Amino acid sequence: MNEVTRDYDDDPMTDEELQDAAQHLGERFEEHDRRFLALMTPEQRAAHHEVLWMVYRHVDRIWEAPKQAGGPHPIELGGYGAVAGLRDMLDQLLGHIHDVQLAAGDEPERYRVRVVVEDLGD
Repeated sequence: MNEVTRDYDDDPMTDEELQDAAQHLGERFEEHDRRFLALMTPEQRAAHHEVLWMVYRHVDRIWEAPKQAGGPHPIELGGYGAVAGLRDMLDQLLGHIHDVQLAAGDEPERYRVRVVVEDLGD
């Protein structure tokens, strides 16, 4: 049985293809995401939102960096398709959480989320 593999370095996706692919992933993931978000408690959804929001802010800083440095818009630079796609996909995922919170009657403003990092080394 022949297994077909693709070497992405030999045939890289364009920036537009990368962004489109990420958007499609977010759209196709929606049904699964909403179903499992609905199983969470309001507190869990609030925590999930906060963590995704942290990741979104990280990706957004990468997207905004060229403009902050006085350079051109990232889309003009090229090579930012993956960054744009991740921003779009994270925005969709945050929207899923918001919609489920609204449908469930959550009051996310009631919760303060703290992310704790522990050193579990030796």
